[in-house]
Amino acid sequence: MILAEKILSLRKNNGWSQEELAEKMNVSRQSISKWESAAAIPDINRILELARLFGVTTDYLLKDDFETAVYSGADETENYIRVSLQEMNDFLKNNATYGSRIALGAILCILSPVLLIVLSAVSRAGIAITERAASGIGIMTVFLMVAGAVAIFIISSAKMERFEYLENGNFELEYGLSGIIKEKRAAFEKTHVQRTALGVVLCILCPIPLIVAGIFRASNMTLSCFTALLLAVVSVAVYLFITVGTIKGGYDQLLREGEFEPKEQESAKRVSKFAGVYWPIVVAFYLGWSFLTNNWGITWVVLPIAALIFAGVSSILHSLER
Repeated sequence: MILAEKILSLRKNNGWSQEELAEKMNVSRQSISKWESAAAIPDINRILELARLFGVTTDYLLKDDFETAVYSGADETENYIRVSLQEMNDFLKNNATYGSRIALGAILCILSPVLLIVLSAVSRAGIAITERAASGIGIMTVFLMVAGAVAIFIISSAKMERFEYLENGNFELEYGLSGIIKEKRAAFEKTHVQRTALGVVLCILCPIPLIVAGIFRASNMTLSCFTALLLAVVSVAVYLFITVGTIKGGYDQLLREGEFEPKEQESAKRVSKFAGVYWPIVVAFYLGWSFLTNNWGITWVVLPIAALIFAGVSSILHSLER
């Protein structure tokens, strides 16, 4: 039974007309009519209100496989935290800062082997530094930059713990906030599209200098410099992806839309568990191969390939929920 049929059935069971339900919901009769005919879908805050009015669980309203009404023993919204305008603004501000810091940590990880790649090429060319010194300095830099990135990730996540209830969905927006959030998201949409498109273009174009250098059999020094350039361009693209994605994700999280819809939560948990196992293995393989072969100019391909595989597996895990 779909949501529209459930609203219609529950309204009739309570002996209410569309006008009476509309008055209780503080919406127009036309809105109720559209909900019951499946011409429109109420937002999550309206669904919470419907669950409270009818005395049923939100799971019953949201999940189509429930055929009979599941009544709640008490008001489900009693334990929800009400999000005020000030709390909303604090979350959006902190979330944007969080995205920038996570992006900075990602950049440190991506750029960590650059000095090692360049110094290794310099040492092989017999310029100013021995191969052992180049490897030592380069490897030390890798560990320092990765350690710095991990510290940024931990500190940034700790500062967002006060908003953990938003991730769990244990909240309810104060009246009128959903409209404000939608306006903010609509205003940001142009920036989101532009920066995402720029990031995609950078990812597509970044290998070109390295490919051209390989075709013309450039020196090892030139190939190493172009590899470093590739990683730098990729880091810029990743920064764009993470910053705009985090901001848009903040709006979606408050509205419980996109990946934050209740129906998407289970698949998101599966992806998160998979990522927790997958990425440490990828990083360990990448570093192990790189240190054993000392061929950082080639081993970097592990990361983009791993990202493509992760995207594919994530899509499969999301589709299983549907």
